[in-house]
Amino acid sequence: MNATERSLKPILSKPSIARGLLLIFAFTAWSITGPANVALALLVALFLTEIPGQWRHLRRDPAFLLLLAVVLVTSLLAVRAAWIFPAIATDQWRAISAWSAPLLFFVIAWWLRRDPNQIWLVLGAAALGLACGVLRKSDWSLLPEILGGMRYDFGFAALGLAFLTSVVLLGLVLFRARITGLRIRGQARPGVGWVLWSLGIALSLFVLVVTQSRGAAVSLAMAGVLYVIIRRREWRRLGQQSPRQLRVALAAAALAIALAGALLWVTKHRQIEDWQAITIGSQEELSYTGSVTIRLNLIKVGLQTFAQQPLLGFGPGTSTTEFLVPERVVAVDAYQRANAPAASHLHSVAVEILTRFGLVGVLIATSLLWVLLRAYRGLWSDPRAAPDLRTFLTLGGIMLLLYCLYDFRVVNLDLRFFCILFLGVLYSFQLGRTRQPDGAEPAHD
Repeated sequence: MNATERSLKPILSKPSIARGLLLIFAFTAWSITGPANVALALLVALFLTEIPGQWRHLRRDPAFLLLLAVVLVTSLLAVRAAWIFPAIATDQWRAISAWSAPLLFFVIAWWLRRDPNQIWLVLGAAALGLACGVLRKSDWSLLPEILGGMRYDFGFAALGLAFLTSVVLLGLVLFRARITGLRIRGQARPGVGWVLWSLGIALSLFVLVVTQSRGAAVSLAMAGVLYVIIRRREWRRLGQQSPRQLRVALAAAALAIALAGALLWVTKHRQIEDWQAITIGSQEELSYTGSVTIRLNLIKVGLQTFAQQPLLGFGPGTSTTEFLVPERVVAVDAYQRANAPAASHLHSVAVEILTRFGLVGVLIATSLLWVLLRAYRGLWSDPRAAPDLRTFLTLGGIMLLLYCLYDFRVVNLDLRFFCILFLGVLYSFQLGRTRQPDGAEPAHD
């Protein structure tokens, strides 16, 4: 082997290629989704080459086994649904990848497990990529109307973007010291760090106010309260609490709650609209004019749909509002039949799982929650996980769970990529702790 070949070998190794693909995926996930899909596909292809040599380890990992189970079950249910509803067979085939893709967080975790320090580069690339996506996709000719109070989505789905931005804002607050202490090529660049942090805070606040998401407001308020609880528990466990630390934590929580209050104030007309829809609606049915009442009615429709196919559901690609109700496949009253199809989905991941997968979906969701809770329990005892990163992953996970209760975008690219990346960072610590039966590390390249 000559000198050139020796110099290229470490550059072209699978871990090195995976590191580059991870950064490409993180940066383009919400800015240029084409390259993001390509990078993710290449990461999966590289992972497939690892399976033969790592099968003894992989076959014991619950997240990997769950990924295989979801692909298998979703495929079988899609075949069943395509046979029952041939008119929407194409939707069933597309749904196989859409519902299975979030479980690809295992692939991200696989490539991050060897180098926890790379997590910071991936998170930074994701935040910068989202900012670039917002700036690139927005129609800035509407800025006067936006400043006048118009709700705007910046080229994204408004609720999806608000959720992503709220998690980025959480990270900016928790990682302030790291960002403002930025080092470039070994040189401290605090000025650059402060500029990036300040611009990130300003853009995040602007997006949250303009998208007017009340769910994001509630999530931020909850995150602020939980942050104080987590910090106090850590300080008591370590016996290192100081008045200054307590004041900083309380100030961060107060800012989160104040921001949530400001968002709710901006949307006060929608609170009034919801209250009127709840109180003025008929005794039999709630009105479909308010956001809250729309969701309550859609939950009712979803539960009625679930009751008619409780075991296997109607299929992973079968929409209740766009197919089952308008085609009279499910029995709902005339009021719901007239109003439910106006919504594109049931506005809840939990309810959609019930209608599409039935009790089988409940079993899968419960298994996923168990896998993630197991990873979270290990995260808080892992010395490789920095305290601020542990807090970010915990609060971000709670915000994700809340978002899945009031909206349904898990089969859309924005939330799908978030689950893959965020849960991949979390599970990388779980994989990093795994040992072979003899106590050795899993084989590396």
